[in-house]
Amino acid sequence: MSDPSRTVYCLDVFPQTILSSESIGFALRPGVFSPREIRETSIVLETSGRVSSIFVPDMRIGYESLEITSSILTITNRVGAGSGVIRLLEHDPLLLTRRVQTLQALSSNRLILGVGTGPPGPQPGKTVTAMLERLDELRKGYHGFPQGVNPPEVYVAALKLGIAKRAASKAHGLLLNFCSPEHAAKISEGVMTKRRERIDFACYLKIFYSSLGDESAQRLMLQEFLNYDATPQYHEMFVQDGTANAISLFRSNEEWKNGLVDVPKELLRVSLANPRSDKLAQYVNSFRQAGVTLPVIYPYFPSGEASKFKVETVNAILKSL
Repeated sequence: MSDPSRTVYCLDVFPQTILSSESIGFALRPGVFSPREIRETSIVLETSGRVSSIFVPDMRIGYESLEITSSILTITNRVGAGSGVIRLLEHDPLLLTRRVQTLQALSSNRLILGVGTGPPGPQPGKTVTAMLERLDELRKGYHGFPQGVNPPEVYVAALKLGIAKRAASKAHGLLLNFCSPEHAAKISEGVMTKRRERIDFACYLKIFYSSLGDESAQRLMLQEFLNYDATPQYHEMFVQDGTANAISLFRSNEEWKNGLVDVPKELLRVSLANPRSDKLAQYVNSFRQAGVTLPVIYPYFPSGEASKFKVETVNAILKSL
């Protein structure tokens, strides 16, 4: 059965879900969580009653997001689950429409379809246009769904205001990633100044944990900043967000990999490492105040971290929020 708290209204063929002001999402990333851990954690999240949505980030290698989503939807009855995000232009539209229809029919319409452009290439504007046109193509296909099978909730990945404004009329929500509350507020305010209809703002809140202690978690966090900063579109967002200079310090001086770690406050606006429960609650609330309607907790763990620690951490997060 569908969760009654996920009340759905239709605007043309795109659903509008009214989220509680306390709604929380979770991201379960393959590679951070094994397939077995994803299934077990999904049941924990479902049972908690707090989590409305589970996102499965889609990596270029390894397990495929929509297949994992299917598994999650099979073992749960209430939460929505879906991709976060697939590179839409890499998918055959007719086949994707059939997959969406199938997942919606089997899950009582709980699929979330998170989409993005992938690498924007030398002409980002044209890539965004092509992705939005592909969304329109999918939208036409939804009209052929059988009675009782609804279009999915669609979230579009948006790093900057330009794509956010263009995508806002095409989707149920926008999905931000690895940004500060201030950046999220700029996106939210910039989009809503020209809209009357409500749109949801989801944001990945990346939090790094390690059973080996705070410095291990901080090193994991700093490495992830550097990994993302190596991608041009994220570097540009970090520049806009005022964090690029702080990140560059760790690229030019690698003593932090073995010595003491001193994380600049600019980065702690964006992410946390082994946070206390009160700090975690404050962090999540800062994004709510910035206009994020669906904070999505995105936990990271070092390679080889014990499953028991991951489960304990997820339960601690749920108790903190």
